[in-house]
Amino acid sequence: MKKLSYTASLLMMAVVLFTFGCSDGTIGDDFAELQYSPRGAVVSAENVQTGFFDLSNPTSSSIAFDLASSGEGVSSVNVNASYNGGAETVFTTASVPSTVNASFTDVLTALGVSAADAAVGDNVTFTFDATTSSGTYRSSRSLNVPVSCPSDLGGTYDYVSSNLVATNGNPCPAGDVPGTVTFTAQGGGVYLCSDLGFGQYESSCWNDGPATSANATFTEVCNEITSGGLDQYGLIYIWVITDVSGSDLSISWSNDYGDAGDVVITRPDGSDWPQLFTN
Repeated sequence: MKKLSYTASLLMMAVVLFTFGCSDGTIGDDFAELQYSPRGAVVSAENVQTGFFDLSNPTSSSIAFDLASSGEGVSSVNVNASYNGGAETVFTTASVPSTVNASFTDVLTALGVSAADAAVGDNVTFTFDATTSSGTYRSSRSLNVPVSCPSDLGGTYDYVSSNLVATNGNPCPAGDVPGTVTFTAQGGGVYLCSDLGFGQYESSCWNDGPATSANATFTEVCNEITSGGLDQYGLIYIWVITDVSGSDLSISWSNDYGDAGDVVITRPDGSDWPQLFTN
């Protein structure tokens, strides 16, 4: 009798589990959408043009981006802006899909920031509030736009080196040492230099290969040059700009081994260098 009662109990449990384990919906591609009715929308910025606000020419600087969304249909989007993580303001209201054009001047005005107070390294953040039939939703995606300057120093240039010094090396040439150097853009104002010592290693100073490596880089942001690249021996090179005159750029350099020299780098097409400087 106890065995029969136990068997009946198992059958009842199986019926209950079967009943609650089943659903009216068929598991498939649209199961979650039909059963859970997700609400809201996610708006994102795509096809961003320019990618930064140009501090060197703020009145002409602008960016543009396309608005795209997923989820519920979006009736409107508030495009909010903030500066360096400060308070947000609604920059514009747009539809989806659409293209948002944002001039640097308009963004600064909307945020109450003076162009004179803007600096390299500042950041404008755009966030998106999407309105749908079920409510308003803050998108988890945002767009960060740095304040920077364009950089265009890539190329191959002629140089003439002089006053070369080699600590613990061979006698250096008494006269000028001509050659060519290549600056290869790495992105973001970073350049790889084909010879940090502008012919010093290759001359009688050392009779070696050019001073370069994968880390033989310098950066240029808004005309300011920051050196500190490494050669194949891990030596650090510091450049000091002494003059910029037309197509000629004059630099005094040294490394932490004691090598040094002066160089005049010339643009072969005769175009002017920007007013580059070092601090």
